[in-house]
Amino acid sequence: MKILLDHCIDVRVKRLLGDHEVSHTRDQGWMSLANGTPLTTAAAAGFVVMVTADKNIRHQQNLAALPLAVLELDLPRNRFNDIESLAPYFPEALEHTLRFALVSIKGVSQN
Repeated sequence: MKILLDHCIDVRVKRLLGDHEVSHTRDQGWMSLANGTPLTTAAAAGFVVMVTADKNIRHQQNLAALPLAVLELDLPRNRFNDIESLAPYFPEALEHTLRFALVSIKGVSQN
């Protein structure tokens, strides 16, 4: 599966996504793209899922109209340790993105 990490996701998350083809918006040169543009650009580039911590994306974009699913990491703080705590849920969540436009994993902050 071809997965894009949004600019708000730590690049180290790549290693938590197993055997998937994972790229970061930085790798693609898309860090300066405005809101919504990374989604349409990623879909056009063949990405299947975009991983983000942007909880507003579901309200700002018509996700059902895009040929790209969003995996939302719903955390109080967007730190690598917090994201890493969700890693055991990634395989099932990614499987669900094949059927749904938005899949959200809710976590708690690690101290």
